[in-house]
Amino acid sequence: MGRAGWVAWFFCFATGCTGPTSLRTDTPSTTSVAPTPLPPEKLSSASSDTPSEEMAAWQPLTRWAVSRGFPPPRIMETGASFGCAFGPNSHQWLFQAGSTLASWNGIQIRLGFAPQWINQDFWLHGLDIAKHIEPLLGPSRIHLRTPPRVVIDPGHGGQNTGARSIHDGRWEKEYTLDWALRLHARLIAHGWEVILTRRHDVDVSLTDRVAMAEATSADLFVSLHFNAMDNGILASGLETYWTTPAGMTSTIHRGYDDNPATVHPNNAFDEANFQLAVRLHRSLLLHTGLADRGVRRARFMTVLQGQNRPAALVEGGYLTHPEDARRIADPTFRERLAEAVARALLCLPEDSSW
Repeated sequence: MGRAGWVAWFFCFATGCTGPTSLRTDTPSTTSVAPTPLPPEKLSSASSDTPSEEMAAWQPLTRWAVSRGFPPPRIMETGASFGCAFGPNSHQWLFQAGSTLASWNGIQIRLGFAPQWINQDFWLHGLDIAKHIEPLLGPSRIHLRTPPRVVIDPGHGGQNTGARSIHDGRWEKEYTLDWALRLHARLIAHGWEVILTRRHDVDVSLTDRVAMAEATSADLFVSLHFNAMDNGILASGLETYWTTPAGMTSTIHRGYDDNPATVHPNNAFDEANFQLAVRLHRSLLLHTGLADRGVRRARFMTVLQGQNRPAALVEGGYLTHPEDARRIADPTFRERLAEAVARALLCLPEDSSW
């Protein structure tokens, strides 16, 4: 069996039944082999001051699944990869040994630690189980009042122009405001209370955007952006970000400090943040056709780290990619962006589980 192949892991539940949500750790027996250390560039070292020792432990996937009352992982090799069919009311995770890139029901998820293939089993880090696996198995951690109240944050504004489109020369700040206004209209029509951090081309500080959500006691915070890549790299597609949990390194840090021991106010909502990010990402992929660049983590984003509520930031395509930029310039596409986010949010009061 190839050591760098994919593992497919399936949970099948009775209709309407969800799995347990608490984390249990089983200490490997003395005959088990400890996980092979990863190369320095891939290893995320957890601080002993932040995650508990229980959560930080590496765990064999089969033992963990059985201990939670789930069927054992079904691992099948097909050529160089692993895969298996799955039906309704199931969750399909795909892991690859030595890589933090995973997928859940076809959506890219960036793990905090690369799984390891040891003794014919995949070992996962406890933090990934607690912060990535469990939230998609258990009930929704997102709680909304009636009517729901959300802050929609169109990124940039005023002198803070953001990226420039290679298609028509327009600035990111223009597109994010248009997206937010379209989204605002859709949510208001369904009875939501919507606070926009800006309605015009003005520069609002990042801290003021956070303060706005705090002052209005918002249930949720969603920041809207478009992406850009320097150095002539033609990246394209959708990225959705949530605040990096303590004990993990971030997917990106852009030169900012990324100390895993750091705990931000928004880390109190880790599970809900991830659920929100996945819901937004899934809906945007479905309704826009953008390439999937994954649900990712970042610690440096001020508009997220200070939030006392579930929060996520969406990068709705690359203004530096010819095709993405052309689509973003089209009002019909921006309407689809607004529809996708609205659909993700409007289903929240109805959905109690995945």
